[in-house]
Amino acid sequence: MSEKRHVVEETAQLYGFLRDHTAKKYPERAWRYEAIANYMEKVAKSKDTGEEVAWVNFATIPEIFWAMDMIPISIDLMSGLAASSPEGAAEFIDLAEQYIPDYICATNKVAFGAIMDGAMPVPGMLVHPSAPCDSAVTAYPLLSEHFGIPYFCIDVPYFRDERGYQYLTDELRRLVSFLEETTGRRLDPDKLRQTMEYSNRAHEYSQKVNQLVNSVPCPIPSIDIMLDFNAINSLAGTPQLVEYMKTRYETAREMVNAGRGHLAQENFRLVWVYAMPVFDWSLYSWLEEQYGAVSISALNLFDVPPTEDVSNTDRILRGLAQKVTLEPMLRECGGPWEYYADRLEDLCRRYKADAAVFGGHIACKHTWAIASLIKDRLYDTLGIPTLVIEMDVFDPRVASLDAVKARLDEFLTVIMER
Repeated sequence: MSEKRHVVEETAQLYGFLRDHTAKKYPERAWRYEAIANYMEKVAKSKDTGEEVAWVNFATIPEIFWAMDMIPISIDLMSGLAASSPEGAAEFIDLAEQYIPDYICATNKVAFGAIMDGAMPVPGMLVHPSAPCDSAVTAYPLLSEHFGIPYFCIDVPYFRDERGYQYLTDELRRLVSFLEETTGRRLDPDKLRQTMEYSNRAHEYSQKVNQLVNSVPCPIPSIDIMLDFNAINSLAGTPQLVEYMKTRYETAREMVNAGRGHLAQENFRLVWVYAMPVFDWSLYSWLEEQYGAVSISALNLFDVPPTEDVSNTDRILRGLAQKVTLEPMLRECGGPWEYYADRLEDLCRRYKADAAVFGGHIACKHTWAIASLIKDRLYDTLGIPTLVIEMDVFDPRVASLDAVKARLDEFLTVIMER
């Protein structure tokens, strides 16, 4: 009988090992793991320390939670980390499918199955936005009802205009009321303002990093470009993220000023115009080593400007309402298809893409409907070819690592021959 898994604890141990090992062997690189390692250890110890943990969807802004002395933890982040572990997440997906339909997104199935199995703790609460994913809107209420968990859905409007931002501001006020009622804590305006100051500084550095990624050759490894998402997604509003992004920026700036890139020879710049496999992160190192192909950008790129006015709670909530609509994936998929197409064309142009990859996650039916439109748009306007791969981001049984590599190998070989 296999040993019982504890996903939060095993993740905290993994990042703790990476932090400690790197600090001993490559002390100048230890900052890459320190912030997330400390954060995951904080989450893992919360049961003993009594700190309030809020389980949230990846598109839920963390600042309000940090301002209320709560720890936000992304369900999707934990599902992805479980899927990328040596054991994978197939057992959790199979267990979940005994209770929920198989067409539900695997990120929700991993979480549902892991909680049912006891490999993840039963959340104290669940918070998520209504966009961009129908699967989350379906799965989270079921999870809430099954376990009797307090639940809140941030209703996100379809259009990005002043009326929509005002509606979303009111939704965030409702979220604050829900959190106050659920936890018995009050939102301190001064603490919120301090949290937003940290958030603004971190996002300022994030935008500077994005500008450096434009450089050819790229100064940052593909995996780091992708994994920065985890840090920003979890730690926005904390001084730890400010220090992390500041160091990321300064390190990348030094390389650009010296005319150096992460790769000795950069041959291709890929933009992933939808999902990316997370069940095996070695894929991105393989692309670099085999083809000199850097995965320069993807939908998980944070491109959020600082909130201009943090003088009072009302104006902060108005700024955070706009940030909700700029969260990766929600920004592209939470409205008319033109939002998606315009954004992806901009990314490919800005980052000087040579090719694009549409990682077609099988549960995301809304994006499959426009995959061909996106492919045609990028080729017609920029001359960029797009590879479309059917896969499951979390479950390699749909398309294995070897199968994904084979498609990429054929695609990049053709580009090289041309």
